[in-house]
Amino acid sequence: MNSWNLIGLLAWVILIAYLIFIVWHIRQRHIKAIVKSGKQVRGSVVLIDIAEVLVFAIAAIGMVWVSWLRPIDYRDSRAVAISHSAEHLILQTGEDHSFYVRVQTGNGKNPTLYYTYWTNGAKYENTSHNAEVSAGTQPLTPRAAGYPWSKKDLKKLDQTADQAYVATVTARYKPGFLNGLGMHVGNIADRFSILRVPNDTFVEIDPVKD
Repeated sequence: MNSWNLIGLLAWVILIAYLIFIVWHIRQRHIKAIVKSGKQVRGSVVLIDIAEVLVFAIAAIGMVWVSWLRPIDYRDSRAVAISHSAEHLILQTGEDHSFYVRVQTGNGKNPTLYYTYWTNGAKYENTSHNAEVSAGTQPLTPRAAGYPWSKKDLKKLDQTADQAYVATVTARYKPGFLNGLGMHVGNIADRFSILRVPNDTFVEIDPVKD
């Protein structure tokens, strides 16, 4: 574990310890108030209870946000490190035609697409959550355009790889307080791949089976 992530681990330990303290403290305070007055708990005691629970709720919501709900800002170089990679696709021989990418659709209820492609003898699989096929005149697709790319590098790849490559952008969390608090430092924040093919005929599609 990256040492920065110890910040988040310590924060969760403190939060759990505070929850245990609240439960114990509320119980002790109520018992003391009842023994002292012999009646129901006074409103001032209840207000203290509410204040302690509110502090815990705010802290818990903050930890949930920073751990799971915090959006990724690709323009924030202090939060994430962006890297790019590319590999040539290897042409495969099918029953009807040759192809670079095989696309399998979902089961009729799941709209996710499943991509299979080959690079330098290695077989890879990806889904439409993290990849998209590009078969147009421009390498960037509408979804891929939401990620940081160098158009110059993609155009160069179009020329050097004959429009048959997989280009991947990876965002990795950098050391920092918020990333450490969310226990993300060193982990991949997001990854997206462009599966570039010359045209649609180089894509083999397996439809939904009945």
